[in-house]
Amino acid sequence: MGCAEPAAILLLRGRAAASDRFEALLRRHVPDVEVVRDPERALDRCRREPPPALAVDWSDPAGAAAFCMRARAQPGGDVVLLLAITEREEDVEGILAAGAGDFLLVRGDGAAAAAAARLAVIRQRAARDAASRQALAQAQARLVLAGRMASVGTLAAGVAHEINNPLAFVITNIDAAMRRVGAIDRRSGASDRRSGGPWPRSHGDGRGSSSELSEVLALLEDAREGAERVRLIVRDLHTFSRAGDDHRGPVDVRRVLDSCVHMAMNEIRHRARVARSFQEVPPVEANEPRLAQVFLNLIVNAAQAIPEGRAEQNEIELRARCDAAGWVVVEVRDTGTGIAKEALGRIFDPFYTSKEEGEGLGLGLSISQSIVAALGGRIEVESRPGAGSTFRVVLPAASAGDRRTPAAAEGAPRWLHASSKPAAAEPAAPRRRILVIDDEPLLARAIAGTLEPRHETIATASARDALARIRAGERYDAILCDLMMPDMTGMDFYASLGEHAPDQQRRIVFLTGGAFTERSKAFLAQVSARLLLKPFDAGTLLSLIDEVVASPLSDSRAT
Repeated sequence: MGCAEPAAILLLRGRAAASDRFEALLRRHVPDVEVVRDPERALDRCRREPPPALAVDWSDPAGAAAFCMRARAQPGGDVVLLLAITEREEDVEGILAAGAGDFLLVRGDGAAAAAAARLAVIRQRAARDAASRQALAQAQARLVLAGRMASVGTLAAGVAHEINNPLAFVITNIDAAMRRVGAIDRRSGASDRRSGGPWPRSHGDGRGSSSELSEVLALLEDAREGAERVRLIVRDLHTFSRAGDDHRGPVDVRRVLDSCVHMAMNEIRHRARVARSFQEVPPVEANEPRLAQVFLNLIVNAAQAIPEGRAEQNEIELRARCDAAGWVVVEVRDTGTGIAKEALGRIFDPFYTSKEEGEGLGLGLSISQSIVAALGGRIEVESRPGAGSTFRVVLPAASAGDRRTPAAAEGAPRWLHASSKPAAAEPAAPRRRILVIDDEPLLARAIAGTLEPRHETIATASARDALARIRAGERYDAILCDLMMPDMTGMDFYASLGEHAPDQQRRIVFLTGGAFTERSKAFLAQVSARLLLKPFDAGTLLSLIDEVVASPLSDSRAT
């Protein structure tokens, strides 16, 4: 209840003659008075829905004092303003001793005007206290939710990192196996008999190659597709692993929407199909994890508005477009149950929810509205019962000078993700010397195996060993170095190279599974080194190496 509304007063009245006068006085000057005669009912009312003020008839001082002490002792009893009403000035000391927060002294009809004025002050105080309590409750709930989001972010980062390392060498080894088996298959002439795709699965009925090598290739393709799906899931976890980061930059709303759909798919798949209608839109200047929080909340709400079991008959449509004024508009439309007209005006209120008790705090839309407003945008809603709902997020486009990719932002590391680009069949450049440093031996060997057909590759699990090699005079055209290692971190290795071999420092590409400490975040914001996010495919890795070794610094390599 906000302070703009008249403060309701719950009156626990007694049986004395003065009680009639007390009740009449309250009803004359307070628009909303609820009167009860049973103390137990008054206590129950305060537990369920505390009123801003509870007026206690002090005609029976002993009974009223006992009631006040009980009210204060019960859970939540400190949030109600206890107002004692009496005709006797000598009652005031007992009133305050019993825990009442204020008192109203009524001395006959001649003092009615003074009592009314005093009552107005008390009402204002009760209203302010109620508003303050609500604001405090909202702040506490937001802090709890922020803590949960931070915990989810930490968990997401840790899980992503632990999955990324083994996934990186799984993908790298599958790619290497596919290349080698494909080469053998081509030499055997089996590839000449294929049709309908590079490596179709054998059917044994003349519709494709029946060679065992082609069968192996088909199995590897299936494994590669499964690994790619895991990689996309882990990539989407990264969106939420930076929840405590308030950095803003240009954000592609379409990519964030896709990530949120992947994250919410378990909620969606049994309720509706997903349709996308994305036009070309400019990036918006935003904090990506915060914007993802908004979109994910809207998508999950859309799914939960649709009953389970009729997925083919229902739809969640995601739209992205620009309006006539150049604003970026994102719409989440569902074919769910819709929102009642009387509820539409309240859905953005804190703690308002139509869900069952225990299923939500009623803060999702309120927080989403706050996030969007902080970005200079707005959220609109259209809904009718039985006809679904459309939530519309309208955001200002990033200014022309800021419409660069996040990777190109000033002070940000150069991010490189896995792509679907296949590795070239033939070496694009002369053989070079490549150093691979990763404390995960399987990954180091997998990277070395991918690079070895083109380059001379040295792999080590220790940054100290790599540093000793370089200080002894060895030079490399590219250095792939894991960012976080237990013995010597990639950051410390980078700093040491700056002292002993700055030419080699500029050859580094950092590898990371995505779990960043505060130190590593600050480090990456300061250096200009390339950063390759695990897992990556062979095409991405080989293209990056070609780019590094082709730079003019390669002639500084010691012979």
